Parts: sequence; structure tokens; C-alpha cells
Amino acid sequence: MNEIRMAIAVHDDGLRRNVERYLNWAGDIRVVGSTGDGGTVLPLLRQDRPHVLLVEPAFPDRDGVELLYRIRQEMGLALRIIVITGNTRGAVMERLVQLRVCYFLSKPPTLASLEEHIRLAMVEEERPEAHRLAVERRVALAFRELGARAGRRQYLYAFHAVCAAVEQPQILYDGVTKAVYPLVAKKCGVSIPAVEQGIRSMCEWLWEKGSREALDRYFPPAVYGRDFRPSNSAFVGALAQQLREDWRMWG
Repeated sequence: MNEIRMAIAVHDDGLRRNVERYLNWAGDIRVVGSTGDGGTVLPLLRQDRPHVLLVEPAFPDRDGVELLYRIRQEMGLALRIIVITGNTRGAVMERLVQLRVCYFLSKPPTLASLEEHIRLAMVEEERPEAHRLAVERRVALAFRELGARAGRRQYLYAFHAVCAAVEQPQILYDGVTKAVYPLVAKKCGVSIPAVEQGIRSMCEWLWEKGSREALDRYFPPAVYGRDFRPSNSAFVGALAQQLREDWRMWG
């Protein structure tokens, strides 16, 4: 692909202009549409057919998450979506994850990091749609059963780590530190240490306040012991393995 067609849907005028100005100097990235009005996003996408959409789902005149649902329904998975997040919390983050967003970037993103993630979104390996959606839904269900609180950063890091291990079990052969952390760090636009610390915090919270019944189901005491407290690697690997074994679609 010689040119990456980019659309920007961000209500913050200053941020939108800075991003547009920077990307238009990036050579092979061309901003084909830009708006701060939630009501004009879909018409813009229909007309300009970009490859990538950068969006901050916080429009004063429109529910940004509902808008993204409509965009996914109409534009399909060919449109890569990168979301700028501010103080997104709770069920909103979980809904965004289900929409197959390529990357989440904290506001304001550094322009160099944004450009890198646009390029990563374009070269990300394509997987069958039904398969990817099924994996994400099954992992999200397991996290809800365990009592994990969606919307926190550590939830997002652990979610992407387990999804990767379910889909590509061979990735664990290279180790969580070497293979999984970098993948999740790129996906979420954060550092590798932030991913490691986030997953560790997630594990500690689950074993302190999560559902004991669900923990015993996914990490049977007969196998792991009653006093089992997993490392990050053990948590990701054991949960992914249990999900693959339980999930009949893998059979």
C-alpha cells in the first residue's frame, strides 16, 4: 500500500489540528477527512473511505461509543480504529474492547507514537473475523466470572495478554516477558514495565477480592494447590490453557 488514508474525529480543536498538521508531513499518510462534530463522522467515512480512523469518543452532541458501534456495523473490520482515551472507565472500556479497536492511546498522545501506531494498525496480521470475535468474547466472559473490573488499565493489559495466548499458544514458548508484554505494550500504547505491573496488580486483586468459585474453576486447587498465587506468566498461561480446553469450538 503506497498511501495510508486517515480520518480524524476529535472534538478537541487544538489536538485535532496538531495531529492533522503532523500527519500530513508524514509522507505516505494523508488526512482525507477531519471533524470535531459527532454528527458528521459517518458521512465523512462514507465519502472518504479512510483506512484508519483516529477517534476520541467524547462528543458533546453524540454518544461516542454508540457512534463507534454504527461505524463498525457499516464500515466493517477493514477500517482500523485507534481510540484516544481520557478518563474512560467501567463498562465503556469493555464495550470499546468488544468493538475490535486496534489501539488505545492516552490523551494527549505523542505525535511520533501516534504515527507508529497508525503504521502498526496497517500491518497488523489479519485473522478470521469470527475467530477473533469469539476469542475476545470468551475471554471477556471469563474475566467477568472471575470478578475482574472492566475499564481499568490492568484489565485491558491482562485481557489482551490472555487473548493472544488463547489464539497463539506458541507465543508462550518465547515467554510472557519476551513475547506477550511487547505485543500488549504496542497494542495499548504503553511501556512494557507498565504492562507487567498492570497484570501483576490484576492478579493480586483477583486473588484478594475476586470470585473464589470462579478462581477454583479456572485454577483447580487439585492441580495448583489451595495456596496458589500465580506469577504473571502462570496466570496468562494457565487461564489461556483452561479456556482452550473448555471451549468446544477448539475441539
